[in-house]
Amino acid sequence: MSTLKVDTILKRTGTGTITLGQSGDTIALGSGASQTGFGGDNKPILSVGLSSPQSMSDNTWTTIVFNTEILDANGIYNNSTGVATPTAGTYLMMFAANVGGGGGSTLKNAGVKFLVGGSVTTAEQTMNEADNFAAYGNLVTSYIQAFDGSTTVVCQAYNDVSSGTPSVYGGSSPRFGATFQMVKLIS
Repeated sequence: MSTLKVDTILKRTGTGTITLGQSGDTIALGSGASQTGFGGDNKPILSVGLSSPQSMSDNTWTTIVFNTEILDANGIYNNSTGVATPTAGTYLMMFAANVGGGGGSTLKNAGVKFLVGGSVTTAEQTMNEADNFAAYGNLVTSYIQAFDGSTTVVCQAYNDVSSGTPSVYGGSSPRFGATFQMVKLIS
């Protein structure tokens, strides 16, 4: 085994590709070493939950304002407005909500969706109980979306009940009534 000690490696002439290793090789960093400028970074990463119920108007799409930040190291979520503004990149988004009208209610229809930059994504999920009313419904949706660093995203839920007060249920960690996660994908 040989050791090469240098401060800088440059291409002999002009610009282009510098190749380290060959097919099947593993390039390892020494203990305590770090990489910069390659490899990607899957931050920001976001996970928020709803720990107390949020009331909704019947038959109206309502923005969910998640009141518990589980993980938001990059500060992309505003828990007073329910708006996330991720940095530029492509993200996997996931949204789950438990909707209903409280004890003894009859849920007829429900839905969850993302609004990205004010527009609905194709990830809207709905349920229709028709004449078989339920007390509540659990809905989940996910979507992969590219962001430019200024576009916002909110989660909305819909609730149509024939009795009771429409709401998204809340809960204590780790069983929140609704959750929203985003993770930047490395491409």
